[in-house]
Amino acid sequence: MVGKQMKKKALRKDFYMEIRRSMGRFLSIFFIVAIGVAFFSGIRASEPDMRYSGDEYFDEKNLMDIEVISTLGLTDDDIEAIEAVDGIGKAEGGYSVDALCTEGENQIVVHVISLLPTMNEVQLEEGRLPEAEDECALDVDYLEESTLEIGDTITLSSGTDDEITDSLKTDTFTIVGAVSSPCYIAFQRGSTTIGDGSINAFLTVPEESFSLEVYTEIYAQVEGAKELTAFTDEYDDRVAEVLDRVEAIKEDREEVRYQEVVDEANETLEEARQEVADAEQELEDGRAEAEEELADARKQLEDGQAELDDGKKELESSKAELESSRQQLIDGQAELDRSAEELNSNIDALNEQIDTLNQAKEQYNALAASGQADDVTLATMNALYTQIQEGEAQIADAQAQIEAARAQIESGQAEINSGWEQIESGESQIVEAEQELADAEQELSDGWDEYYEGEAEAEQEIADGEQKIEDAKKELADAQEEINDIDRPEWYVYDRDYLTEYTGYGDNADRMRAIGEVFPVLFFLVAALISLTTMTRMVEEQRTLIGTFKALGYERHSIAAKYLGYACLATVAGCVAGVLFGEKVFPYIIINAYGIMYRHMGNIVLPYNLEYGLMASGAALVCTLGATFFSCYKELKEQAAELMRPPTPKQGQRVALERVGFIWKRLNFSWKATVRNIVRYKKRFFMTVFGIGGCMALMLVGFGLNDSISAIAVLQYDNIQQYDGNIILNEDAADEEKQAVYDMVSGETRVEDAAETLLTQITVGNGEDWFDIYLNVPADVESFPDFVALQDRITDEEYYLDDSGAVLTEKMAKELGVEEGDTITIRDDDKGDLTVTVEHICENYMMHYLYMTPALYEELYGEAPEYNSVYYRTDDRTTTEAEEVGEDILKLPGALSVSYTTDLEQQVDDMLVALDNVIVVLIISAGMLAFVVLYNLNNINITERKRELATLKVLGFYDSEVCAYVYRENVILTLIGALFGIVLGKILHQFIIVTVEIESVMFGRNIDVISFVYSFLLTVAFSCFVNGVMYFKLKKIDMVESLKSVE
Repeated sequence: MVGKQMKKKALRKDFYMEIRRSMGRFLSIFFIVAIGVAFFSGIRASEPDMRYSGDEYFDEKNLMDIEVISTLGLTDDDIEAIEAVDGIGKAEGGYSVDALCTEGENQIVVHVISLLPTMNEVQLEEGRLPEAEDECALDVDYLEESTLEIGDTITLSSGTDDEITDSLKTDTFTIVGAVSSPCYIAFQRGSTTIGDGSINAFLTVPEESFSLEVYTEIYAQVEGAKELTAFTDEYDDRVAEVLDRVEAIKEDREEVRYQEVVDEANETLEEARQEVADAEQELEDGRAEAEEELADARKQLEDGQAELDDGKKELESSKAELESSRQQLIDGQAELDRSAEELNSNIDALNEQIDTLNQAKEQYNALAASGQADDVTLATMNALYTQIQEGEAQIADAQAQIEAARAQIESGQAEINSGWEQIESGESQIVEAEQELADAEQELSDGWDEYYEGEAEAEQEIADGEQKIEDAKKELADAQEEINDIDRPEWYVYDRDYLTEYTGYGDNADRMRAIGEVFPVLFFLVAALISLTTMTRMVEEQRTLIGTFKALGYERHSIAAKYLGYACLATVAGCVAGVLFGEKVFPYIIINAYGIMYRHMGNIVLPYNLEYGLMASGAALVCTLGATFFSCYKELKEQAAELMRPPTPKQGQRVALERVGFIWKRLNFSWKATVRNIVRYKKRFFMTVFGIGGCMALMLVGFGLNDSISAIAVLQYDNIQQYDGNIILNEDAADEEKQAVYDMVSGETRVEDAAETLLTQITVGNGEDWFDIYLNVPADVESFPDFVALQDRITDEEYYLDDSGAVLTEKMAKELGVEEGDTITIRDDDKGDLTVTVEHICENYMMHYLYMTPALYEELYGEAPEYNSVYYRTDDRTTTEAEEVGEDILKLPGALSVSYTTDLEQQVDDMLVALDNVIVVLIISAGMLAFVVLYNLNNINITERKRELATLKVLGFYDSEVCAYVYRENVILTLIGALFGIVLGKILHQFIIVTVEIESVMFGRNIDVISFVYSFLLTVAFSCFVNGVMYFKLKKIDMVESLKSVE
């Protein structure tokens, strides 16, 4: 009993001493296992950790699980119906609309979305969230790249014939903040039917900013989904189960919504019909009223005309009377003048009588004074007296007559004067009457004009009213027809895969899994085989010690326990270190690298995935312990005496090179020994070649991935798409305005050439799978190769468009599984499914394109293409010159936006930086493994051949010659391993590059020559470095200690 305890104690002490003696070997196993396990478990854990991190971010932002969109909008009743579905936890309605936003001279498409109460929470990056109807928060990624700032005002337009105010209460918004959204986790913002077809940014506004009566979408969360991890089958199955239940109610909800829309439309139509009937009645009433008013007006005008005519007649009568009076006055005046003349004549006669009388009186007085009394005198005096008496009587009569005539003349003159005054007054009255008649006539004329104008206006109003009623009736008929033609609403029920870039995140996780299923396996296999080799060689190296233990009576399992324990301790320690380090560091580096793409997903969840750690650790333990067990079993089954002797050297054999005499004869002793040693130790040969080749292949794959990925931007935007700028035309502009854009570009002195094309997004498929790609139809087929090179990727054969078929890009051809001569289907909403022949398949790396001639397009679509894009290439081919031309072009109303290939190239580079960083990790890890592998193999090689090397020293070889003897083998094995690594790396690269591709991108299949050189030089450098380290170990070989065990 005491003896057994002493043996155990001795073995235990020897176990610890063995570790101290062979610390280099122990550490090499430890590091090889640690690196292998760390890389394997770390890369494999990166995939679930990406899912955990993404899931935590989505849960934190309350991202919806299901989205429902309807062609006729959604109502509160729909929300209640969805919430009533078994498995739905909550549902919320939201609004959204695509709009054009003007930034400087450029127009972009923004997706305007309403802030939801709890779901799809945006993350405030700067500023504050919008509160008022005219406030918004802009996409932070776009805000950082644009000239806009917080506080700026933007104006939106619909981009269609409708007004933006049909959807939003205002078209002007003030930017108050910058946000990120769980619905947009990367760079892409989706597609649209306005602008250039691509959404550039999103815009969040309060729900009150929308003027819509129905929701545009409903978001729902599934009960229990939050407890599951996104991007896993469990989550997908749970959501799919509830999604099926939502789809089960969609027919009922579609029918309800259809009936609501139809009833609402019929109600509106009935109201419109009533309005038309009211309008008809109002028109009839208006017509009667107008006719009555016109009749009254005509009667008044006719009465006025009659009065005017009577006035004219009366005026003429007055004028005649006035003329008659005038003539009477003239005649009276003439008669009066004659009477005056007669009076004057009578006065003259009277005067003569007076004179005669006076003479008679003088004669009488003279006779009386004479005193004569004779008869003659008395007779004469009596005669004179009688004459005087008669004369005085006559004079008195004459004077009386004269006075009477004078009075009569004066009276007549007064009457005539009065008559003239009356005539003057009559003339004034006539003038006034004429003026009044003229005014009345003008007023009457104006009245008639007004009447006719009113009549025409009334007739026009009645005609307009009749036309409006007729138009309204036609609109009612059209509306009735539209109601009859209303399509039943269709619900589209989506899960998170509908979100832009959501599936891309899961695809990236899947790519990490694909890389983790291939790359780390080879990595780990190399590490495991090296550790296996190390333990196998250790057991074989210590066969003498094993024989001694066996001769001293130690049991076989006790002896084997020492080596199994040694291997187990080194492996377990390496596994623990590898798991602890690898499952934290590698996922962290990789997720952080992808953070360049997913900038705002700051959540990093790094749990220990015991599955991968135990898998790697178990495999490492099986390899090392299995190799140790079988080596121990092999040695321990022999007798102690056999074990205590050195193993029989392998019998030398002629090598194939010896049969090539002209070469073999020219080799010196050292080279011949080197060749024979390489061939003799086949296990060492294959393990070394595989180890070095595996490391070389891993590094080559890393460099090759970098080449294939980094080259696509140059290949796409320098070699294939050879234009500098692409102008998207404004679809709302007139044809002349669009033509002006092309004319200006073509006439620009800085532009070498320009071409019109139709560039639009279409859906193509093979009957089962459908994909969105771009259709490109050039106006000038002959000059199109100057802008886009259509060629075969492998043979570089150039293709030209013709009317017999289309040219499809390579990646899409593979996705659809078609070859040259096959047909694909174009799915068009208006034209239906169109079939086109794929004449050629061309090289392309970014996005997917289908190229065809205008004639083929017209044959398929039945109409000529409407060109909406202009490519241009500048003289200097510089970004600055292209942007200067673009700025000038955007001033034209026919230009909508301009994109530059250099910007696209930069975007691609930004997208691929994340994968580049992952590749750097792969290269560094492969380099570390290469170093450890080379060091361990060389260490084993020297340890195994101590006696051989000591013998060379005894024979007089200098240290440098002994080193050269060993180095020569290492160099040859390194070269052979490198050649094997080139072949293995090329095969592995082709497999991995196809695995890590995303849908819209095809990576290059190339590995640059410099990458072969780098991989080879690194392998050689590691080999040289290890040889340098081994020099000191070779120098320390003690000839006496190495030779004394020889029999």
